[in-house]
Amino acid sequence: MILYNPKIRDYPRLVKVRSAWGKIPEILQDIIMRFNIKTDVALEFGVEQGRSTSAIANYFKRVIGVDTFCYNITSMEDSKPSNFYDVLKILRRFYNIQLIETRFEEFIKHDIYEKYDLIHVDLIHYYKPTYLCGEWSVQHSDCVLFHDTDMPEIMKVCEDLSGKYNFEFYNYPHYGGLGILIKK
Repeated sequence: MILYNPKIRDYPRLVKVRSAWGKIPEILQDIIMRFNIKTDVALEFGVEQGRSTSAIANYFKRVIGVDTFCYNITSMEDSKPSNFYDVLKILRRFYNIQLIETRFEEFIKHDIYEKYDLIHVDLIHYYKPTYLCGEWSVQHSDCVLFHDTDMPEIMKVCEDLSGKYNFEFYNYPHYGGLGILIKK
């Protein structure tokens, strides 16, 4: 693991909702520039209220957000009513965002893209589902972000996937931690 130290800060337009992402949006441009990431299509697994989705939408022509919109992050069950339409309304000013209400497992079965320029994974904080989503993600993008690397399970996913798939693993240790996996 390499400590990620951003050189530039940017202040993208964001939706005003509660988010554990903190000031992570300020370093997205630095990540894109440092690793020369194309900015056509980004994919996000785990939209929640849409703050990270709105941040990513500032830099990519198209953003696809996948979420059940009824997930309780403390359990593996859909345990609350869907807030899909509420999030859709919150993100209405971002015309480049497409939201898909489904589990990541269903999405990856039917996905039509072969490659994404960037994928962000911010699911339930258990090793197995994060690893499964992350493994698919590193096979479909040369840059995969994982939020919450301050949790041992997510840190382990990043370490395991980076070793198995020959990715460099950078970690930004603020605001829950952001793992940045970059294809070598």
